[in-house]
Amino acid sequence: MRQPRLVLILSALVLLGCGYPGDPLPPALNRPNRVVDLAALQRGDKIFFHFTLPSKTTEGLPVKSDSDVELRIAALPPGGIPAGAWEQASERLPATALHIDKGAVSGDIPAARFYGKAVVLGVRVHGPGGRDAGWSNLETVGVVPALATPETLSAKDAPDAVALEWHGAAPGYRVFRKTPEDKEWTLLGMSPKASYSDGTIDFGKPYQYEVQAVEKAGEKYAESEISQPITFTANDRFAPATPTGLAAVPSTRTVELVWDRNTERDFASYRIYRNGMKISDGLPSPAYSDQDVKPGVKYSYQVSAVDAAGNESARSGAVEASLP
Repeated sequence: MRQPRLVLILSALVLLGCGYPGDPLPPALNRPNRVVDLAALQRGDKIFFHFTLPSKTTEGLPVKSDSDVELRIAALPPGGIPAGAWEQASERLPATALHIDKGAVSGDIPAARFYGKAVVLGVRVHGPGGRDAGWSNLETVGVVPALATPETLSAKDAPDAVALEWHGAAPGYRVFRKTPEDKEWTLLGMSPKASYSDGTIDFGKPYQYEVQAVEKAGEKYAESEISQPITFTANDRFAPATPTGLAAVPSTRTVELVWDRNTERDFASYRIYRNGMKISDGLPSPAYSDQDVKPGVKYSYQVSAVDAAGNESARSGAVEASLP
């Protein structure tokens, strides 16, 4: 009579040791997450795009490598596309337009048939069975006739600057610069015409420059291809401005000179001339006290400015003074 009870106890222990399996889990849907970084712009006669493929599904599982990437584009008619109708108005781009490299997707589309219009791009990624998590962010690009690449970029020395010029007829330009120490090009500034003055240079240092034409199109800029780069080393060949406002005030035993301060970035010092002869050099401030004077003698004074490269300005207009 004890054997059935023992069997029941052993059966219960087996169940406890194996654990209760619970309800079966539903099969994974394997829907890749939405693309969230789609970006596009026009450069020259092409529309370029790039985005990152999702690495996880909506359930947090790794995305399988056989995912189907669907990229679509639609031209906006006047008045735009009604909400929810973008997909029906779009066309799918061929898979050959996509370049995939370790999850990064890029490519380009000929822009000519969209000139004068705005286009909207969107992408979604299908998992096995065609399931997806929806469309990415939609990117709108205003498309204009292709901008010509700026040509014959040149540079020359200018006062405290490098003067850049090129040939082009675009509404605006971006100017880029790079030094030997820089790993990447830096946007130096914008110009509404085919010239630019770079006043942030150090003389004797080589710089590389390149230029790109741009035109505002909707919320973005259409771009040209970037010009051929040039290298230029700036040299200081220009003297500072001639000092102004010179005044000579006689006192009991000296003649006190004051004048307006020079504002050049590379200003170094002043020189003082009396009766045509230099009597002082290397003055950092716009003031001088001439103590080598005699009563009753008329003196004529002039001032010049000198920059860090040793370039001297013309002398100021002469002023006269004499001690009583």
